[in-house]
Amino acid sequence: MRSSPSRSVRPLAPSTQVAHQLSRAFFDLMMRRTGWFRSASADCGLSPIQAKTLLHMDVRRPSTMSEVAQTAACEPSNLTGIVDKLEARGLVRRRAAMDDRRIKMVLLTREGAVLRDRLVARFSEPAGWMLALSARDQRQLRDILRKGLAFEQAAAASAESRPG
Repeated sequence: MRSSPSRSVRPLAPSTQVAHQLSRAFFDLMMRRTGWFRSASADCGLSPIQAKTLLHMDVRRPSTMSEVAQTAACEPSNLTGIVDKLEARGLVRRRAAMDDRRIKMVLLTREGAVLRDRLVARFSEPAGWMLALSARDQRQLRDILRKGLAFEQAAAASAESRPG
């Protein structure tokens, strides 16, 4: 009988181990907030993807459909149906771009901007666990999350700029 070679499993370095624990805790927290996001979206009469789309629209200027799809992390083919529903509710409207009529622009209506502001206010409400942190811990967590977001945004921008 042949014995299988023993595989030595090296323990993770302490910093890597903590990073794994942090990643798992962050994932668990996001999953808990997903239900809250779904509920908050429904309170505004929207599906989660409709809420996400409104939240990612620029209130100051129209956006191309592809810009909205990219910022909302949604496939452009799916965005058409989402925008159709938002447009039917009078929250957005579409128009052709002035310089290229093939490009469709999406802009918030007054009603859409009001609902978007309501969503922003709702999603800016701190979770109970955040309020339980000391002011110092809140500031540290905010700063750490901002660093993580900046890193992710830079990585995405770098990936987009690479020839494909």
